[in-house]
Amino acid sequence: MSSIPIHVRNGLKFVALLGAGALVLASCGVTPTSIQRLNGQPSLSISVPLSNVGCTLNDVCIALGTSNASAGPRSAGEFATPTGHWSNLTLPSTAPPAVTSTACFSTQCLLGGSVSGRDLLWRFDATSHTVTIVNPPSGGSGVSALTCKALNCALVDSSARSSAPRFSFSADDGATWSSPTSVSWASGDVITALSCGEVFDCVVSALTTQHQLQIFITRNDGVTWTQRSTPSSWSTLSSLTCDGLRCVGLATINGTSAIVRTNTFARLWTSASLSHRTNALACVAMSSCVAVGQYATSSPWLATVEGRTTSPARLRYVPTPLLDVACGSKVCAAIGYTTVLTLPLTLKSSA
Repeated sequence: MSSIPIHVRNGLKFVALLGAGALVLASCGVTPTSIQRLNGQPSLSISVPLSNVGCTLNDVCIALGTSNASAGPRSAGEFATPTGHWSNLTLPSTAPPAVTSTACFSTQCLLGGSVSGRDLLWRFDATSHTVTIVNPPSGGSGVSALTCKALNCALVDSSARSSAPRFSFSADDGATWSSPTSVSWASGDVITALSCGEVFDCVVSALTTQHQLQIFITRNDGVTWTQRSTPSSWSTLSSLTCDGLRCVGLATINGTSAIVRTNTFARLWTSASLSHRTNALACVAMSSCVAVGQYATSSPWLATVEGRTTSPARLRYVPTPLLDVACGSKVCAAIGYTTVLTLPLTLKSSA
C-alpha cells in the first residue's frame, strides 16, 4: 500500500484505515473478516497530537505528530512491533517540522512534509527502528503527497519559485529523485490524492481555489497529463490506492462519504455510500476495505466494508475520532489525536 496517504488537510491530516500488502493479499484471494472489538491506548506523547500512521509489510507500524505550540515538544513519534507493543521513536533534530504524508513498503517508510520552508523527507527503518533524513528533490517548499510500490516511489511537492506543484519519481526507494516536472494544471490547487498503478502510471487529484475537484493521470511519469472527467456531485477524493488500471478511494458525493472504484484508470467510476462521516479509507484488494471516522455525535467510528456491506467495530478507550490508519501484511494500526490502536488482520479465504 502506500502510504501516502493523501488527502485534504486542515491542520492535521484526516485519512484512513486498513490497506496494506494489497498486491500480495489480492493474489492470495483473501478478504478481511469483520472486526468485533478494538481497544485504544493513550499515545506516548499526548502533548503532541498524532496525525500520520504507516505500516511496513513486515508489520512494524509508526505513528507521528507535530505541534505548533511555542512550549513543549514540537514533534513526536512512536513505533509498534508486530505484537502491538508501542515504544518511543527518536526523530531527527530539526527546526519544527510538519509531517503530512507517509508511504510504506517492505521494511521502510518515507515520511514527507515541510521544515523551515523546504521539503522534508525522512526514512523510517523497521529493522533498526530509526528515522534518518533523506535528500528530497531540490527547490521544493513542502511535500504534499507520497506513494511507493516496490522500489518505485513518487511525490508531489510545492515549488519555492512558482504556484504550480511539482512531480518527481524515484526508482530506488526514495534514495535519489528525478528532476521535478511542473504540474501546471494544478497551479494554486491543493493536492488531495496521489497513487501509481504501475511504474509510470499515476493518478493525481486536487481541489482548485474555487473548491472544484480535478483528476488527472499521467502514463509517462509526469511528462504529460490527461484530465479525467469528474462527476459534478463529487467534492473531494482522498485515500487513493491504484493497482494497474484499478483504483479505489474515498470521495465526498453530495456531502456524503462514499467508497469509489474504477477499473479504467479513473475514466469511469462506481460508488457505494458510507453511513457515517469517513476521514479515511484503506483497502485489501479492491473490494475489501476498512473505513474510519466519526458518528454525528463526534464519537469514533470504524467499520469493515465488504462490497456494499458495512460492519461497524466496537471501540473502547478511543475518546476522539479516528484520523489515520495503515496496514502491513498481517497487522494494522490506527490513530486518533492522542490514541493508538493496533489490530491483527484476520483473513479468510474468499474461495
